[in-house]
Amino acid sequence: MSRYFPLFIDLEKKKITVIGAGTIASRRIRTLLNFGAQITVLAPEASEEVRKLAEKGRLVWRKGAYAPGLPGLLEDAVFVLAATDDREVNEAVRQECRTLGVPVNLSDDREKCDFYFPGIASGAGIVAGVTAEGKDHRLAKEVTEQIRELLSQREREAEHS
Repeated sequence: MSRYFPLFIDLEKKKITVIGAGTIASRRIRTLLNFGAQITVLAPEASEEVRKLAEKGRLVWRKGAYAPGLPGLLEDAVFVLAATDDREVNEAVRQECRTLGVPVNLSDDREKCDFYFPGIASGAGIVAGVTAEGKDHRLAKEVTEQIRELLSQREREAEHS
């Protein structure tokens, strides 16, 4: 299995497309918004969080089902997240992204991902991305939480200095 290189990129005002609007998609959207991404979500239904973000103008929710070739959906995206609970839809998204040359992450099949979505810990002027190379999500989550606590502690110490 390939090893993945961690890469930090500027997402400010960059287009990211998310197919699906459930729990996993919502969590990832929340993270991406912290980095200034311009997010378009395509889903027939959306979590309450995604609906509220759309109402506030923080993202665009295109209410509908995925079909290959939808105009303006995947083109020019920095990357795409396929986060539906339907493997066939996620695979169709992957195939279209490959044709367009757009990196894609499938929430349900790590071996078909062009990249992994890391756990993010930030604070005290530091941003850290954590992955267990798609193998142990629980370990990655634990380490991310430990780093968050360390950064939070550093921020508290800096406030009292």
